[in-house]
Amino acid sequence: DTKEVIARFEAERQALAFMEHPNIARVLDANATETGRPYFVMELVRGTPITEYCDQVKATARERLELFKTVCDAVQHAHQKGIIHRDIKPSNVLVTQIGVKPVVKVIDFGLAKATSGQRLTDKTLYTAFMKLMGTPVYMSPEQAGLSGLDIDTRSDVYSLGILLYELLTGTTPLDKTEIRRHAYEELCRQVREIEAPRPSARISTLQDAERTTIAQQRQIEPKNLRQLLDGDLDLVVLKALEKDRDRRYGTPRDLASDVDRFLNSQPVL
Repeated sequence: DTKEVIARFEAERQALAFMEHPNIARVLDANATETGRPYFVMELVRGTPITEYCDQVKATARERLELFKTVCDAVQHAHQKGIIHRDIKPSNVLVTQIGVKPVVKVIDFGLAKATSGQRLTDKTLYTAFMKLMGTPVYMSPEQAGLSGLDIDTRSDVYSLGILLYELLTGTTPLDKTEIRRHAYEELCRQVREIEAPRPSARISTLQDAERTTIAQQRQIEPKNLRQLLDGDLDLVVLKALEKDRDRRYGTPRDLASDVDRFLNSQPVL
C-alpha cells in the first residue's frame, strides 16, 4: 500500500506545515525512497530529553515548571491547528541550549496519524499502539481502552500531566520497570484504572537514597520537596491526570495557567 502510505504522509506534512511555533520542530518534506519507503524530513534538533536535561543541570522545581509551561504552549498551538500529538513523552520533548538559554523543541507531531492510516479511535490504538505510539506509561486511559471514544486534545493533556509528574518527582505514576512485565491487556487495564498517587505522597514512599538523589537534582532538601508538592502542585497534577477526561483541564493552556498561578503565589483555579 505504498501509494496510500505516501499520500497519508503528504497529507500530514501539509497539516504540520501550518504549525509555526519556536518550540515545535518543523516537518519540511514527505516523500519516498526509490524503493518505496516513505519518510519525513524534519528539522534537526540537537537536544536532550527534558527530564534528562533538567536532572543534568540540576534545574530547580521553578525552572522545571517554567520549561513545562513552554511545552504546554507548543502543544496548545498544535491543537489550535487541529493536530493532536498522541505520544507526548520526554524523548519527544527535547531541550537544546541556545547561548545560555534552554529552548524546548517538541518533535514527532503527527507521525502516528500518518503511519496508521486509520481514524485514531481507541480500538485502532488498541491494535496498533505497540507498533506506533511509543511508551505506554505516558498514554491516556482512553488510548488504552475499547470504549469507542475518539482521541481528542484532552489525551495530550493527560500525557502532559504524566510529564509534569516526572519532572517534579523523578518518577511516573506507573513504574516503568514493573509495567514491562505485564501482558498488554493488563498494562492497558492499569492505565485505565489505577489512580496516580499524589506527587507528595510518591516522594514519601521512595527509598531514602533515591529520594535524596531526586531532591539534590532539584537543589532542595527531601522534606522541603515533599512540602513544596503538598498542596496546589498535587492538585494541579492530579487534575491533569483525571481518568474521566471531562474532569481534566480542557486545554494545555488551562494547565499552564494554573502552573503559572502557582509560580506567582496565586490560588490555582
